[in-house]
Amino acid sequence: MKKKFSLSSFFHHDKLMMLFSLVLAIIIWSTVVYGPSNIQEREITGVPVSITLNDYASQTLNLRIIDGADATATVRVQGLRSVVESLSAQDITVSADTGNVIKEGNYVLGLKAVSSGDYDIVSVVGSDGVNDTVSITCDVWREQPFAVEVDMPKLTVSDAEKYQFGNAAVSGEAVTDGAVTVAGPKTEIGRIQRVVAVISDEAVLQETAVYTADLQALDENGKQIDTVSFLKAEDAKVSVTVPVLMYRKATLTSSVKNLPAGYKEVANLITVTPSAVELWGVPSELDEYIENIQRQIVVDFDKLMPEDLTREILLEEVEGIRPVNGSEKIELKVNLSNISTRTIEVPLSKDNVTFINSPKKHEVNLTQQKLTVVLCGPAATLSRINPEDIRIAVDMDGKTAGQQEAIARVSVEGMDTVWAVYDDIAGVGVMVSVIKK
Repeated sequence: MKKKFSLSSFFHHDKLMMLFSLVLAIIIWSTVVYGPSNIQEREITGVPVSITLNDYASQTLNLRIIDGADATATVRVQGLRSVVESLSAQDITVSADTGNVIKEGNYVLGLKAVSSGDYDIVSVVGSDGVNDTVSITCDVWREQPFAVEVDMPKLTVSDAEKYQFGNAAVSGEAVTDGAVTVAGPKTEIGRIQRVVAVISDEAVLQETAVYTADLQALDENGKQIDTVSFLKAEDAKVSVTVPVLMYRKATLTSSVKNLPAGYKEVANLITVTPSAVELWGVPSELDEYIENIQRQIVVDFDKLMPEDLTREILLEEVEGIRPVNGSEKIELKVNLSNISTRTIEVPLSKDNVTFINSPKKHEVNLTQQKLTVVLCGPAATLSRINPEDIRIAVDMDGKTAGQQEAIARVSVEGMDTVWAVYDDIAGVGVMVSVIKK
């Protein structure tokens, strides 16, 4: 006989009551969690906006976003409480439509938010908190070289009468021929008036020193432009060598080569004006610079023509050397008057040709019949010269057997104020034949 169900016995049955309570709890939990009353909305702020220019804009036109690239959005989502409560800004994808970006300028871009889970996007607004858009500014990206100036406001020399600064030299991987390449938006590059390397160190100098300087791009008002960068310059720093120049006064003394005998006793034959020059220079380079000046104020009569009696030598600033008076001219003058030239064709014979330094046990013969010579001297004296007055001294030093060219010197018998003028060598070429005896 079946046992009749009793509600009283059911409630007093411990195991059944435990099972019933568990089932009831699960039903109540499911109702709370998944029931219609658990659907909620939540506003998530600070969602990054992905803004990517198309290939045509970024590669062909070289456009870049210079303002607004870090825009964020506020997204309202809807879904189960358990889902939306766990969402963060990084869980939601918001992108901007850049399809209409085809040149530099300001743009308003529409936003699109995409759900990445079991929830719905209710709305999305940009940083203005009202519209589903963000604003960006695009500009053409430029790279342009600028010469670098040096600013060293805290450096001084120990004695301004003895020392002064030379032209500071900027160096480093970023520097090519004293210039650096600045990268940035076209608009910002166009604002640059100067690029300077600023030395912030404070010191009193009397010799050359090297410093690390900060690169700065400045506008027309001297204000630093922070929206550009310097290619290959780590932390926008370069090395600057600051030369310290020393004062030197150098007396100029001319010298003479191949002076004709007739002028050896002439006073003030050569004058140099000014007789001294004042220079600022790096001590190690001053001596060489002065020696170079001295080499230029040499008068070589072998090369002296009437148009060369007065010559100007320009002293210019070079690296490490600065003339006190700027670009200064030195005048070198040979104090002779009525000087002219005359070209004469001279027949060659044993009567007017002498061989010197002839090799022993060798016979030397001329294989050339005539020689053209250029003489220089007082016009009146030149007019009296005949070909038979000219003497040719052929130097055979170092010659061996065979037909060859030897170097000859020309003189005019009895006329010691006349000289011969030669081209590139210290004489004129004469063809001879050397025969071993």
